[in-house]
Amino acid sequence: MQINRAKFQSKLLHTLDLLMVIVAMLAIVSLIIEVGGFDLSMETKEQLEVLNWIIIALFLAEHFIRWGVDQFSFSYLKKHWFSFSLVFIFVFLLIIIKYPAIFKQDSDTLRFVDLSVTRAYVIIVRLYILVNLLIKGISTSSRIARANLPAAQIVSFSFIFVILFGTIFLMLPGATKAAKEISFVDALFTATSATCVTGLIVVDTGSFFSRFGQIVILILIQIGGLGLMTMTAFFSIILGRSMSVKESVLMSDVLSSSTLSKISHMIVSILILTFVFEALGILSFYLSWSDVNGFEHGSILYYSVFHSVSAFCNAGFSLFSDSFSGFKDVLSHNMTVTSLIIFGGLGFTVLMNVFRFLLFKKERLSLQTKLVLLSTACLIAVGTILILVTEWDQSLKELPLFTKILTGYFQSVTTRTAGFNTINIGGLTNACYFLMMILMFIGASPGSTGGGIKTSTFSILVGSILSMLKGRESLEMFRRNVPREIVNKALSVVILALALLAVFGFVLLFTEKADPMHILFEMVSAFGTVGLSAGLTPNLSFWGKIVIITTMFIGRIGPLTLALAIGQRQERVDYEYPDEAVMIG
Repeated sequence: MQINRAKFQSKLLHTLDLLMVIVAMLAIVSLIIEVGGFDLSMETKEQLEVLNWIIIALFLAEHFIRWGVDQFSFSYLKKHWFSFSLVFIFVFLLIIIKYPAIFKQDSDTLRFVDLSVTRAYVIIVRLYILVNLLIKGISTSSRIARANLPAAQIVSFSFIFVILFGTIFLMLPGATKAAKEISFVDALFTATSATCVTGLIVVDTGSFFSRFGQIVILILIQIGGLGLMTMTAFFSIILGRSMSVKESVLMSDVLSSSTLSKISHMIVSILILTFVFEALGILSFYLSWSDVNGFEHGSILYYSVFHSVSAFCNAGFSLFSDSFSGFKDVLSHNMTVTSLIIFGGLGFTVLMNVFRFLLFKKERLSLQTKLVLLSTACLIAVGTILILVTEWDQSLKELPLFTKILTGYFQSVTTRTAGFNTINIGGLTNACYFLMMILMFIGASPGSTGGGIKTSTFSILVGSILSMLKGRESLEMFRRNVPREIVNKALSVVILALALLAVFGFVLLFTEKADPMHILFEMVSAFGTVGLSAGLTPNLSFWGKIVIITTMFIGRIGPLTLALAIGQRQERVDYEYPDEAVMIG
Protein backbone atom coordinates (compact mmCIF):
# COMPACT_ATOMS: atom_id res chain seq x y z
CA MET A 1 0.00 0.00 0.00
CA GLN A 2 2.85 2.35 0.90
CA ILE A 3 4.58 1.51 -2.40
CA ASN A 4 1.43 2.31 -4.43
CA ARG A 5 1.04 5.59 -2.55
CA ALA A 6 4.66 6.54 -3.33
CA LYS A 7 4.18 5.69 -7.02
CA PHE A 8 0.99 7.74 -7.16
CA GLN A 9 2.71 10.73 -5.55
CA SER A 10 5.65 10.40 -7.94
CA LYS A 11 3.34 10.33 -10.99
CA LEU A 12 1.31 13.21 -9.58
CA LEU A 13 4.40 15.39 -9.05
CA HIS A 14 5.67 14.53 -12.53
CA THR A 15 2.29 15.49 -13.99
CA LEU A 16 2.39 18.77 -12.06
CA ASP A 17 5.87 19.49 -13.44
CA LEU A 18 4.60 19.02 -17.00
CA LEU A 19 1.53 21.11 -16.24
CA MET A 20 3.63 24.01 -14.93
CA VAL A 21 5.81 23.91 -18.07
CA ILE A 22 2.61 24.34 -20.12
CA VAL A 23 1.44 27.09 -17.75
CA ALA A 24 4.81 28.84 -18.10
CA MET A 25 4.53 28.69 -21.89
CA LEU A 26 1.03 30.20 -21.66
CA ALA A 27 2.41 32.91 -19.34
CA ILE A 28 5.11 33.76 -21.88
CA VAL A 29 2.56 33.97 -24.69
CA SER A 30 0.18 36.15 -22.67
CA LEU A 31 3.01 38.47 -21.61
CA ILE A 32 4.24 38.84 -25.19
CA ILE A 33 0.71 39.61 -26.43
CA GLU A 34 0.01 42.03 -23.57
CA VAL A 35 3.22 44.07 -23.70
CA GLY A 36 4.08 43.58 -27.35
CA GLY A 37 2.10 46.53 -28.64
CA PHE A 38 -0.31 44.49 -30.75
CA ASP A 39 -3.55 46.07 -31.90
CA LEU A 40 -6.06 43.92 -30.00
CA SER A 41 -9.82 43.94 -30.26
CA MET A 42 -11.95 44.20 -27.13
CA GLU A 43 -12.93 40.54 -27.49
CA THR A 44 -9.28 39.47 -27.66
CA LYS A 45 -8.47 41.54 -24.58
CA GLU A 46 -11.27 39.84 -22.68
CA GLN A 47 -10.01 36.42 -23.79
CA LEU A 48 -6.49 37.37 -22.72
CA GLU A 49 -7.80 38.38 -19.29
CA VAL A 50 -9.54 35.00 -18.95
CA LEU A 51 -6.29 33.25 -19.94
CA ASN A 52 -4.37 35.18 -17.28
CA TRP A 53 -6.78 34.10 -14.55
CA ILE A 54 -6.63 30.50 -15.78
CA ILE A 55 -2.83 30.69 -15.45
CA ILE A 56 -3.15 32.05 -11.91
CA ALA A 57 -5.75 29.42 -10.98
CA LEU A 58 -3.48 26.59 -12.19
CA PHE A 59 -0.56 28.16 -10.33
CA LEU A 60 -2.53 28.30 -7.07
CA ALA A 61 -3.93 24.78 -7.49
CA GLU A 62 -0.46 23.36 -8.19
CA HIS A 63 0.94 24.76 -4.95
CA PHE A 64 -1.97 23.54 -2.84
CA ILE A 65 -1.68 20.04 -4.34
CA ARG A 66 2.06 19.93 -3.64
CA TRP A 67 1.41 21.15 -0.12
CA GLY A 68 -1.15 18.37 0.28
CA VAL A 69 1.32 15.76 -0.99
CA ASP A 70 3.67 17.00 1.74
CA GLN A 71 0.79 16.48 4.23
CA PHE A 72 0.29 20.24 4.70
CA SER A 73 3.49 20.50 6.72
CA PHE A 74 4.68 23.84 8.07
CA SER A 75 8.22 23.17 6.77
CA TYR A 76 6.91 23.06 3.17
CA LEU A 77 5.06 26.31 3.78
CA LYS A 78 8.22 27.90 5.18
CA LYS A 79 10.36 26.64 2.30
CA HIS A 80 7.96 28.02 -0.33
CA TRP A 81 7.11 31.22 1.50
CA PHE A 82 7.06 33.44 -1.58
CA SER A 83 4.68 31.19 -3.51
CA PHE A 84 2.22 31.05 -0.63
CA SER A 85 2.55 34.79 -0.09
CA LEU A 86 1.18 35.19 -3.61
CA VAL A 87 -1.61 32.76 -2.74
CA PHE A 88 -2.59 34.71 0.37
CA ILE A 89 -2.42 38.02 -1.51
CA PHE A 90 -4.79 36.57 -4.10
CA VAL A 91 -7.28 35.52 -1.41
CA PHE A 92 -6.99 38.96 0.22
CA LEU A 93 -7.63 40.79 -3.08
CA LEU A 94 -10.55 38.51 -3.83
CA ILE A 95 -12.16 39.26 -0.47
CA ILE A 96 -11.69 43.03 -0.91
CA ILE A 97 -13.20 43.01 -4.39
CA LYS A 98 -16.09 40.62 -3.70
CA TYR A 99 -16.93 41.72 -0.16
CA PRO A 100 -16.13 45.48 0.06
CA ALA A 101 -18.46 46.01 3.02
CA ILE A 102 -16.11 44.06 5.28
CA PHE A 103 -13.34 46.66 4.86
CA LYS A 104 -15.66 49.65 4.44
CA GLN A 105 -13.71 51.03 1.47
CA ASP A 106 -14.98 53.75 -0.86
CA SER A 107 -15.54 53.17 -4.58
CA ASP A 108 -12.32 54.92 -5.68
CA THR A 109 -10.19 52.68 -3.46
CA LEU A 110 -11.97 49.58 -4.73
CA ARG A 111 -11.51 50.69 -8.33
CA PHE A 112 -7.77 51.17 -7.69
CA VAL A 113 -7.51 47.71 -6.10
CA ASP A 114 -9.56 46.15 -8.87
CA LEU A 115 -7.57 47.68 -11.72
CA SER A 116 -4.04 48.71 -10.70
CA VAL A 117 -3.23 46.31 -7.87
CA THR A 118 -4.86 43.32 -9.54
CA ARG A 119 -3.07 44.02 -12.81
CA ALA A 120 0.26 44.28 -11.01
CA TYR A 121 -0.52 41.04 -9.19
CA VAL A 122 -1.24 39.22 -12.47
CA ILE A 123 2.08 40.43 -13.93
CA ILE A 124 4.05 39.42 -10.81
CA VAL A 125 2.56 35.91 -10.78
CA ARG A 126 3.41 35.34 -14.43
CA LEU A 127 6.95 36.61 -13.96
CA TYR A 128 7.33 34.37 -10.89
CA ILE A 129 6.16 31.36 -12.92
CA LEU A 130 8.80 32.16 -15.57
CA VAL A 131 11.55 32.57 -12.95
CA ASN A 132 10.56 29.24 -11.41
CA LEU A 133 10.76 27.60 -14.82
CA LEU A 134 14.26 29.00 -15.33
CA ILE A 135 15.38 27.82 -11.90
CA LYS A 136 14.07 24.32 -12.51
CA GLY A 137 15.50 24.26 -16.03
CA ILE A 138 19.02 25.09 -14.84
CA SER A 139 18.92 22.91 -11.72
CA THR A 140 20.74 19.59 -11.66
CA SER A 141 17.47 17.71 -11.54
CA SER A 142 16.75 18.71 -15.12
CA ARG A 143 17.67 16.78 -18.24
CA ILE A 144 20.26 19.39 -19.13
CA ALA A 145 22.07 18.85 -15.86
CA ARG A 146 21.87 15.06 -16.20
CA ALA A 147 23.53 15.39 -19.60
CA ASN A 148 26.62 16.34 -17.56
CA LEU A 149 27.54 19.29 -19.75
CA PRO A 150 30.73 21.22 -18.87
CA ALA A 151 30.27 24.64 -17.28
CA ALA A 152 31.69 26.31 -20.43
CA GLN A 153 28.90 24.86 -22.58
CA ILE A 154 26.17 25.72 -20.07
CA VAL A 155 27.42 29.32 -19.85
CA SER A 156 27.49 29.59 -23.65
CA PHE A 157 23.99 28.14 -24.00
CA SER A 158 22.62 30.44 -21.30
CA PHE A 159 23.87 33.52 -23.18
CA ILE A 160 22.44 32.21 -26.46
CA PHE A 161 19.10 31.58 -24.71
CA VAL A 162 18.95 35.15 -23.38
CA ILE A 163 19.99 36.65 -26.72
CA LEU A 164 17.28 34.77 -28.62
CA PHE A 165 14.58 35.75 -26.15
CA GLY A 166 15.78 39.36 -26.27
CA THR A 167 15.65 39.30 -30.07
CA ILE A 168 12.03 38.10 -29.99
CA PHE A 169 10.97 40.85 -27.58
CA LEU A 170 12.80 43.58 -29.54
CA MET A 171 10.96 42.53 -32.71
CA LEU A 172 7.56 43.07 -31.08
CA PRO A 173 5.59 46.07 -32.45
CA GLY A 174 5.62 47.75 -29.04
CA ALA A 175 9.42 47.66 -28.77
CA THR A 176 9.96 50.41 -31.34
CA LYS A 177 8.44 53.84 -31.66
CA ALA A 178 5.53 54.53 -33.99
CA ALA A 179 6.14 53.89 -37.71
CA LYS A 180 9.50 52.29 -37.03
CA GLU A 181 10.29 48.65 -37.72
CA ILE A 182 13.39 46.62 -36.95
CA SER A 183 14.73 43.73 -38.99
CA PHE A 184 15.64 40.36 -37.48
CA VAL A 185 19.38 40.88 -37.90
CA ASP A 186 19.22 44.35 -36.31
CA ALA A 187 17.16 43.00 -33.40
CA LEU A 188 19.65 40.13 -33.02
CA PHE A 189 22.54 42.60 -33.16
CA THR A 190 20.98 44.83 -30.48
CA ALA A 191 20.08 41.88 -28.22
CA THR A 192 23.59 40.47 -28.55
CA SER A 193 25.19 43.84 -27.88
CA ALA A 194 23.02 44.33 -24.76
CA THR A 195 23.45 40.78 -23.40
CA CYS A 196 27.18 40.83 -24.08
CA VAL A 197 27.30 44.32 -22.46
CA THR A 198 28.99 45.80 -25.52
CA GLY A 199 27.09 48.92 -26.53
CA LEU A 200 27.56 48.84 -30.29
CA ILE A 201 24.30 49.90 -31.91
CA VAL A 202 22.84 49.80 -35.40
CA VAL A 203 19.95 52.10 -34.42
CA ASP A 204 19.84 54.89 -31.85
CA THR A 205 18.58 53.48 -28.54
CA GLY A 206 16.86 56.63 -27.29
CA SER A 207 15.05 57.70 -30.45
CA PHE A 208 14.34 54.36 -32.16
CA PHE A 209 13.13 52.13 -29.30
CA SER A 210 10.03 52.78 -27.22
CA ARG A 211 10.09 52.77 -23.41
CA PHE A 212 9.22 49.07 -23.51
CA GLY A 213 12.07 48.35 -25.95
CA GLN A 214 14.51 50.30 -23.79
CA ILE A 215 13.44 48.35 -20.71
CA VAL A 216 14.01 45.08 -22.61
CA ILE A 217 17.53 46.30 -23.45
CA LEU A 218 18.07 47.29 -19.81
CA ILE A 219 17.01 43.82 -18.59
CA LEU A 220 19.33 42.19 -21.13
CA ILE A 221 22.20 44.38 -19.89
CA GLN A 222 21.56 43.40 -16.26
CA ILE A 223 21.28 39.70 -17.06
CA GLY A 224 24.28 39.83 -19.38
CA GLY A 225 26.42 41.67 -16.85
CA LEU A 226 25.74 39.23 -14.04
CA GLY A 227 25.06 36.09 -16.07
CA LEU A 228 21.81 34.13 -16.29
CA MET A 229 23.25 31.33 -14.14
CA THR A 230 24.15 33.72 -11.32
CA MET A 231 20.77 35.47 -11.37
CA THR A 232 18.72 32.26 -11.38
CA ALA A 233 20.88 30.82 -8.60
CA PHE A 234 20.32 34.01 -6.59
CA PHE A 235 16.53 33.86 -6.97
CA SER A 236 16.64 30.17 -6.16
CA ILE A 237 18.43 30.93 -2.88
CA ILE A 238 16.19 33.81 -1.76
CA LEU A 239 13.09 31.78 -2.60
CA GLY A 240 14.20 29.16 -0.08
CA ARG A 241 15.58 26.48 -2.39
CA SER A 242 18.94 25.14 -1.21
CA MET A 243 21.64 24.32 -3.74
CA SER A 244 22.71 20.72 -4.20
CA VAL A 245 26.35 19.66 -4.32
CA LYS A 246 26.25 19.34 -8.11
CA GLU A 247 24.74 22.81 -8.46
CA SER A 248 27.41 24.22 -6.14
CA VAL A 249 30.14 22.59 -8.23
CA LEU A 250 28.61 24.01 -11.42
CA MET A 251 28.33 27.54 -9.99
CA SER A 252 31.87 27.35 -8.58
CA ASP A 253 33.09 26.60 -12.13
CA VAL A 254 31.02 29.47 -13.53
CA LEU A 255 32.27 31.93 -10.88
CA SER A 256 35.83 30.51 -10.77
CA SER A 257 35.50 29.88 -7.04
CA SER A 258 37.46 27.16 -5.24
CA THR A 259 35.30 27.08 -2.09
CA LEU A 260 32.06 25.11 -2.47
CA SER A 261 30.84 25.84 1.04
CA LYS A 262 30.74 29.59 0.39
CA ILE A 263 29.29 29.56 -3.13
CA SER A 264 25.75 30.49 -2.00
CA HIS A 265 27.14 33.34 0.11
CA MET A 266 29.22 34.49 -2.87
CA ILE A 267 26.19 34.54 -5.19
CA VAL A 268 24.14 36.59 -2.73
CA SER A 269 27.10 38.94 -2.16
CA ILE A 270 27.49 39.48 -5.91
CA LEU A 271 23.86 40.52 -6.31
CA ILE A 272 23.92 42.72 -3.20
CA LEU A 273 27.12 44.46 -4.35
CA THR A 274 25.61 45.01 -7.77
CA PHE A 275 22.39 46.54 -6.44
CA VAL A 276 24.26 48.70 -3.92
CA PHE A 277 26.59 50.18 -6.54
CA GLU A 278 23.76 50.67 -9.01
CA ALA A 279 21.62 52.33 -6.32
CA LEU A 280 24.46 54.72 -5.48
CA GLY A 281 24.87 55.44 -9.19
CA ILE A 282 21.14 56.15 -9.55
CA LEU A 283 21.25 58.57 -6.63
CA SER A 284 24.35 60.34 -7.97
CA PHE A 285 22.92 60.65 -11.51
CA TYR A 286 19.61 61.91 -10.12
CA LEU A 287 21.32 64.63 -8.07
CA SER A 288 23.60 65.54 -10.98
CA TRP A 289 20.72 65.85 -13.47
CA SER A 290 18.12 67.39 -11.16
CA ASP A 291 18.80 70.85 -12.60
CA VAL A 292 19.22 69.73 -16.22
CA ASN A 293 16.42 70.29 -18.74
CA GLY A 294 15.63 68.45 -21.95
CA PHE A 295 14.81 64.90 -20.85
CA GLU A 296 12.46 64.22 -23.75
CA HIS A 297 12.21 60.43 -23.42
CA GLY A 298 11.37 60.06 -19.77
CA SER A 299 11.91 61.23 -16.25
CA ILE A 300 15.24 61.93 -14.57
CA LEU A 301 14.77 58.86 -12.39
CA TYR A 302 14.30 56.60 -15.42
CA TYR A 303 17.40 58.02 -17.09
CA SER A 304 19.34 57.58 -13.87
CA VAL A 305 18.34 53.92 -13.54
CA PHE A 306 19.14 53.13 -17.17
CA HIS A 307 22.57 54.76 -17.20
CA SER A 308 23.57 53.49 -13.76
CA VAL A 309 22.91 49.87 -14.76
CA SER A 310 24.54 50.42 -18.15
CA ALA A 311 27.65 51.97 -16.57
CA PHE A 312 28.15 49.41 -13.78
CA CYS A 313 27.61 46.53 -16.21
CA ASN A 314 30.11 48.24 -18.55
CA ALA A 315 27.52 48.13 -21.34
CA GLY A 316 27.91 51.58 -22.89
CA PHE A 317 24.26 51.92 -23.93
CA SER A 318 22.97 55.47 -23.60
CA LEU A 319 19.62 57.13 -24.16
CA PHE A 320 21.45 60.24 -25.38
CA SER A 321 22.20 60.20 -29.12
CA ASP A 322 25.68 61.64 -28.54
CA SER A 323 26.38 59.43 -25.49
CA PHE A 324 27.73 61.77 -22.76
CA SER A 325 29.24 64.45 -25.01
CA GLY A 326 26.92 67.03 -23.47
CA PHE A 327 28.42 66.40 -20.01
CA LYS A 328 32.14 66.46 -20.86
CA ASP A 329 32.79 69.37 -18.48
CA VAL A 330 30.52 68.19 -15.60
CA LEU A 331 32.83 66.78 -12.92
CA SER A 332 30.14 65.01 -10.86
CA HIS A 333 28.74 63.24 -13.91
CA ASN A 334 32.16 62.13 -15.16
CA MET A 335 33.21 60.81 -11.74
CA THR A 336 29.92 58.91 -11.32
CA VAL A 337 30.23 57.19 -14.70
CA THR A 338 33.92 56.33 -14.36
CA SER A 339 33.52 55.10 -10.78
CA LEU A 340 30.72 52.74 -11.80
CA ILE A 341 32.76 51.50 -14.76
CA ILE A 342 35.88 50.91 -12.66
CA PHE A 343 34.08 49.06 -9.85
CA GLY A 344 32.06 47.03 -12.35
CA GLY A 345 35.22 46.14 -14.24
CA LEU A 346 37.32 45.04 -11.24
CA GLY A 347 35.48 41.76 -10.80
CA PHE A 348 33.26 40.62 -7.94
CA THR A 349 35.94 38.40 -6.40
CA VAL A 350 38.30 41.36 -6.19
CA LEU A 351 35.61 43.67 -4.81
CA MET A 352 34.69 41.21 -2.05
CA ASN A 353 38.35 40.62 -1.22
CA VAL A 354 38.99 44.37 -0.92
CA PHE A 355 35.89 44.96 1.23
CA ARG A 356 36.77 42.10 3.58
CA PHE A 357 40.32 43.40 3.84
CA LEU A 358 39.19 46.94 4.61
CA LEU A 359 36.30 46.06 6.93
CA PHE A 360 37.56 43.03 8.84
CA LYS A 361 41.35 43.39 8.52
CA LYS A 362 41.65 39.59 8.71
CA GLU A 363 41.62 38.58 5.06
CA ARG A 364 44.77 39.45 3.12
CA LEU A 365 44.69 40.84 -0.39
CA SER A 366 45.05 37.96 -2.84
CA LEU A 367 47.55 37.93 -5.68
CA GLN A 368 44.72 38.37 -8.18
CA THR A 369 43.44 41.42 -6.31
CA LYS A 370 46.90 43.01 -6.26
CA LEU A 371 47.43 42.32 -9.97
CA VAL A 372 43.99 43.64 -10.92
CA LEU A 373 44.28 46.82 -8.85
CA LEU A 374 47.83 47.56 -10.03
CA SER A 375 47.16 46.85 -13.71
CA THR A 376 43.88 48.81 -13.65
CA ALA A 377 45.54 51.86 -12.10
CA CYS A 378 48.48 51.70 -14.54
CA LEU A 379 46.27 51.27 -17.60
CA ILE A 380 44.03 54.18 -16.59
CA ALA A 381 47.02 56.46 -15.90
CA VAL A 382 48.97 55.51 -19.04
CA GLY A 383 45.81 55.63 -21.16
CA THR A 384 44.93 59.11 -19.89
CA ILE A 385 48.40 60.48 -20.62
CA LEU A 386 48.64 58.96 -24.11
CA ILE A 387 45.11 60.04 -25.12
CA LEU A 388 45.99 63.60 -24.05
CA VAL A 389 49.28 63.42 -25.98
CA THR A 390 47.72 62.12 -29.21
CA GLU A 391 44.61 64.37 -29.15
CA TRP A 392 45.84 67.53 -27.37
CA ASP A 393 46.02 69.60 -30.55
CA GLN A 394 43.42 67.58 -32.42
CA SER A 395 39.96 66.68 -31.07
CA LEU A 396 40.73 68.31 -27.67
CA LYS A 397 42.16 71.49 -29.17
CA GLU A 398 39.20 73.79 -28.49
CA LEU A 399 38.54 72.58 -24.93
CA PRO A 400 39.67 74.32 -21.71
CA LEU A 401 42.57 72.74 -19.78
CA PHE A 402 40.40 71.17 -17.07
CA THR A 403 37.96 69.72 -19.63
CA LYS A 404 40.87 68.30 -21.64
CA ILE A 405 42.23 66.42 -18.63
CA LEU A 406 38.76 65.26 -17.57
CA THR A 407 38.00 64.06 -21.10
CA GLY A 408 41.30 62.19 -21.35
CA TYR A 409 40.64 60.45 -18.04
CA PHE A 410 37.03 59.62 -18.98
CA GLN A 411 38.03 58.09 -22.32
CA SER A 412 40.88 56.14 -20.75
CA VAL A 413 38.46 54.51 -18.29
CA THR A 414 35.60 53.89 -20.70
CA THR A 415 37.79 52.66 -23.58
CA ARG A 416 38.78 49.42 -21.87
CA THR A 417 35.28 48.20 -21.11
CA ALA A 418 32.28 50.52 -21.25
CA GLY A 419 32.07 52.41 -24.54
CA PHE A 420 30.64 55.74 -23.43
CA ASN A 421 32.24 58.79 -25.00
CA THR A 422 32.44 62.54 -24.40
CA ILE A 423 34.28 63.31 -27.66
CA ASN A 424 33.57 62.40 -31.28
CA ILE A 425 35.21 58.98 -31.74
CA GLY A 426 34.96 59.27 -35.52
CA GLY A 427 37.32 62.27 -35.52
CA LEU A 428 40.28 60.80 -33.62
CA THR A 429 43.80 60.38 -34.97
CA ASN A 430 45.08 56.96 -36.11
CA ALA A 431 47.54 56.97 -33.22
CA CYS A 432 44.67 57.32 -30.74
CA TYR A 433 42.69 54.60 -32.55
CA PHE A 434 45.66 52.26 -32.21
CA LEU A 435 46.08 53.09 -28.52
CA MET A 436 42.38 52.51 -27.88
CA MET A 437 42.50 49.16 -29.67
CA ILE A 438 45.24 48.03 -27.29
CA LEU A 439 43.20 49.14 -24.27
CA MET A 440 40.06 47.47 -25.63
CA PHE A 441 41.94 44.25 -26.33
CA ILE A 442 43.13 44.11 -22.70
CA GLY A 443 39.66 44.92 -21.35
CA ALA A 444 38.37 44.48 -17.81
CA SER A 445 39.22 41.95 -15.09
CA PRO A 446 38.13 38.30 -14.60
CA GLY A 447 34.72 37.75 -13.02
CA SER A 448 33.60 41.26 -13.97
CA THR A 449 30.99 42.59 -16.36
CA GLY A 450 33.58 43.51 -19.01
CA GLY A 451 35.30 41.69 -21.86
CA GLY A 452 38.76 41.53 -23.43
CA ILE A 453 41.61 39.18 -22.52
CA LYS A 454 41.42 40.61 -18.96
CA THR A 455 43.89 42.65 -16.92
CA SER A 456 45.23 39.65 -15.00
CA THR A 457 46.00 37.83 -18.27
CA PHE A 458 47.87 40.89 -19.50
CA SER A 459 49.77 41.13 -16.19
CA ILE A 460 50.75 37.44 -16.30
CA LEU A 461 51.93 37.82 -19.89
CA VAL A 462 54.04 40.90 -19.11
CA GLY A 463 55.40 39.26 -15.97
CA SER A 464 56.36 36.11 -17.93
CA ILE A 465 58.27 38.16 -20.51
CA LEU A 466 60.14 40.06 -17.80
CA SER A 467 60.96 36.81 -15.96
CA MET A 468 62.25 35.27 -19.17
CA LEU A 469 64.44 38.32 -19.86
CA LYS A 470 65.85 37.99 -16.33
CA GLY A 471 66.64 34.33 -16.93
CA ARG A 472 64.16 33.00 -14.36
CA GLU A 473 62.37 29.72 -15.00
CA SER A 474 59.37 30.49 -12.76
CA LEU A 475 57.12 33.54 -12.57
CA GLU A 476 57.19 35.31 -9.20
CA MET A 477 54.83 38.21 -8.47
CA PHE A 478 54.29 39.92 -5.10
CA ARG A 479 56.33 37.18 -3.39
CA ARG A 480 54.12 34.49 -4.82
CA ASN A 481 54.95 31.86 -7.41
CA VAL A 482 52.47 31.69 -10.30
CA PRO A 483 51.84 28.05 -11.40
CA ARG A 484 53.02 27.13 -14.88
CA GLU A 485 49.50 26.09 -15.97
CA ILE A 486 48.25 29.62 -15.24
CA VAL A 487 50.97 31.09 -17.44
CA ASN A 488 50.12 28.61 -20.21
CA LYS A 489 46.43 29.47 -19.90
CA ALA A 490 47.16 33.20 -20.16
CA LEU A 491 49.28 32.60 -23.25
CA SER A 492 46.52 30.44 -24.76
CA VAL A 493 43.91 33.15 -24.20
CA VAL A 494 46.06 35.78 -25.94
CA ILE A 495 46.93 33.53 -28.90
CA LEU A 496 43.31 32.41 -29.36
CA ALA A 497 42.09 36.01 -29.16
CA LEU A 498 44.62 37.21 -31.73
CA ALA A 499 43.82 34.28 -34.03
CA LEU A 500 40.08 34.97 -33.88
CA LEU A 501 40.60 38.69 -34.48
CA ALA A 502 42.87 37.90 -37.44
CA VAL A 503 40.15 35.73 -39.03
CA PHE A 504 37.31 38.17 -38.32
CA GLY A 505 39.46 41.11 -39.41
CA PHE A 506 40.14 39.46 -42.76
CA VAL A 507 36.42 38.79 -43.32
CA LEU A 508 35.42 42.35 -42.38
CA LEU A 509 38.08 43.90 -44.59
CA PHE A 510 36.70 41.78 -47.42
CA THR A 511 32.98 42.50 -46.86
CA GLU A 512 33.06 46.17 -45.75
CA LYS A 513 33.94 49.18 -47.89
CA ALA A 514 35.30 51.61 -45.32
CA ASP A 515 38.51 52.93 -43.78
CA PRO A 516 40.55 49.84 -42.70
CA MET A 517 41.42 51.53 -39.39
CA HIS A 518 37.72 52.07 -38.64
CA ILE A 519 36.92 48.46 -39.54
CA LEU A 520 39.61 47.06 -37.23
CA PHE A 521 38.62 49.52 -34.49
CA GLU A 522 35.00 48.34 -34.68
CA MET A 523 36.07 44.70 -34.53
CA VAL A 524 38.32 45.11 -31.48
CA SER A 525 35.60 47.17 -29.79
CA ALA A 526 33.21 44.25 -30.30
CA PHE A 527 35.71 41.73 -28.96
CA GLY A 528 36.44 43.82 -25.88
CA THR A 529 32.65 44.31 -25.43
CA VAL A 530 33.43 48.03 -25.31
CA GLY A 531 30.98 49.60 -27.71
CA LEU A 532 33.02 52.55 -28.98
CA SER A 533 32.36 53.15 -32.65
CA ALA A 534 33.99 55.22 -35.33
CA GLY A 535 30.59 55.44 -37.03
CA LEU A 536 30.81 52.21 -39.02
CA THR A 537 28.32 49.99 -37.13
CA PRO A 538 25.03 51.42 -38.54
CA ASN A 539 26.44 51.02 -42.08
CA LEU A 540 27.64 47.42 -41.74
CA SER A 541 26.57 44.92 -44.39
CA PHE A 542 24.53 41.86 -43.44
CA TRP A 543 27.62 39.66 -43.17
CA GLY A 544 29.49 42.41 -41.39
CA LYS A 545 26.78 42.48 -38.72
CA ILE A 546 26.94 38.68 -38.37
CA VAL A 547 30.71 38.83 -37.87
CA ILE A 548 30.42 41.59 -35.26
CA ILE A 549 27.62 39.65 -33.48
CA THR A 550 29.88 36.59 -33.31
CA THR A 551 32.80 38.71 -32.11
CA MET A 552 30.73 40.27 -29.32
CA PHE A 553 29.54 36.85 -28.17
CA ILE A 554 33.06 35.40 -28.09
CA GLY A 555 34.39 38.53 -26.39
CA ARG A 556 31.81 38.21 -23.60
CA ILE A 557 32.18 34.52 -22.78
CA GLY A 558 35.92 34.52 -23.54
CA PRO A 559 37.81 32.76 -26.35
CA LEU A 560 39.13 30.03 -24.04
CA THR A 561 35.63 29.33 -22.67
CA LEU A 562 34.34 29.02 -26.22
CA ALA A 563 37.18 26.66 -27.14
CA LEU A 564 36.42 24.50 -24.10
CA ALA A 565 32.69 24.56 -24.91
CA ILE A 566 33.27 23.41 -28.49
CA GLY A 567 36.12 21.00 -27.80
CA GLN A 568 36.17 17.76 -25.91
CA ARG A 569 37.01 17.39 -22.26
CA GLN A 570 40.62 17.27 -21.27
CA GLU A 571 41.99 13.74 -21.49
CA ARG A 572 44.64 12.44 -19.16
CA VAL A 573 47.58 10.75 -20.86
CA ASP A 574 49.74 8.22 -18.99
CA TYR A 575 52.76 8.58 -21.24
CA GLU A 576 55.13 11.24 -22.63
CA TYR A 577 57.14 11.39 -25.83
CA PRO A 578 60.89 12.13 -25.76
CA ASP A 579 61.96 15.79 -25.63
CA GLU A 580 63.47 17.46 -28.68
CA ALA A 581 64.58 21.09 -28.99
CA VAL A 582 63.16 23.53 -31.55
CA MET A 583 64.83 26.80 -32.56
CA ILE A 584 62.89 29.91 -31.44
CA GLY A 585 63.49 33.48 -32.60
